[in-house]
Parts: sequence; C-alpha cells; structure tokens
Amino acid sequence: MNAMTAPGASALSSRYAGKTVLAIGAHPDDLEIGVGGSLARFARAGAHIVMAVVSVPSDYDTRFAEAREGARIIGAELRVLMEGGCRRVEDLKSYELVAMLDRLIHEFSPAAVITHGNADFHRDHLLVHNACVPTQRLRYFDFFCFHPSMCRPVPTSFSPRAYVDVSDTIDTKMQSIMAHASQFGGRRLSTDMYREFAHLQGRLVGVEYAEGLDVLRMILA
Repeated sequence: MNAMTAPGASALSSRYAGKTVLAIGAHPDDLEIGVGGSLARFARAGAHIVMAVVSVPSDYDTRFAEAREGARIIGAELRVLMEGGCRRVEDLKSYELVAMLDRLIHEFSPAAVITHGNADFHRDHLLVHNACVPTQRLRYFDFFCFHPSMCRPVPTSFSPRAYVDVSDTIDTKMQSIMAHASQFGGRRLSTDMYREFAHLQGRLVGVEYAEGLDVLRMILA
C-alpha cells in the first residue's frame, strides 16, 4: 500500500456517485474555504454538487459573479437563496430560514448535506447551522459540518470525525477560493493558510491534504 494512501480513502467520495450533495453556506466563499476540496472530489466521482449560498451581504453583483466562478471551478451548481440584492442571514426570521432550506431538501432530495458547524464563531454561520439541523426530519441523508470558515486565522475548537483526502483537488480548492478576489486580493488577505491547514489535516490521517468533517448523522448500509 502506498504510504500516502489511507485505507478506504476513496470510499466517501465514491459514496455519492450519481447522487446529490447539497452544501449550504451563509455567504459566498464559505463553502470554498470550508469544504471546496471535498466538493470537487465528490464532483469528480460523479456526484451532482449544489452549492447553496444563503445571502450576499455586500457588493452583490461582484460577489455573485465570484460565487458563480467558484462553483464553476469546483464543478457545482450555484444557488443564491436571497437573490437580487444585499441582505444578511439575520434579516430572516428563523422559521423563514428553515422554510427556505426545507424547500432545497424537497427539491434536490440530497444524499448528503454539508454546512457550518456549531463550533463556529460567526453569528450568520451559526444561524445557518441551526436552520439546517431540523431539515433532517424531511429525509434521510448523511449530515456533515465543516471547520469554521474565516478570512483571518482565529483559534477555535473543532474535532473532525471524518476526513476527505483532497490531495488531488487541493489546487481546485485554492483556485475556487481565489475566485473571490474582492475578499482576498482586494483586502490584501493571503489564502496560503487554507493550503497549510489542509496539509495539517492530511498529516493527521496519512495523506498529503485533507478536509475534516464533523459527522452529525451518517447512514451505514
């Protein structure tokens, strides 16, 4: 066995071939930062990837175009749920946000849902996480959360229970993040930490690059 290949490393990515994986993020760039490598790997394995962005809080036209390009790079379909102008997640009442996400579940019947975790420190991210939790009542699907996404490093507690080997898609992840030029190049923020963090996650499980996921629910057949 190759020392850089963990046993069963391809099992999770091939699990969703021919099925839909629904990734739900609060803002443009959250999904690329948090789980872009995994989504790209699932897409390469034959999954239909839907990247659902709840809100665009600023510079709508620019950030919508960046989100569309990020999704294209990953190989995903993009949905912006609060379309047409700048709004914040907290502009919605909790039942409105839950109903919005319920409609996604009914439309796509996903095999897996991936979203923000409850360890996140961003209020909008937590609102999306809390609204995703009750969607489990509608359908049986695997349910994962990704590491808190941030533009600058912030210490936070997150304990992954599953890892996706993204060694083959780390460059795709980085390209999808860099598509959000207004958030990085325009603000003179480096994207290097995302590659470094994926490398650290990979070292934990014996691969070059990985993304860690918390498992809220997983169906074992």
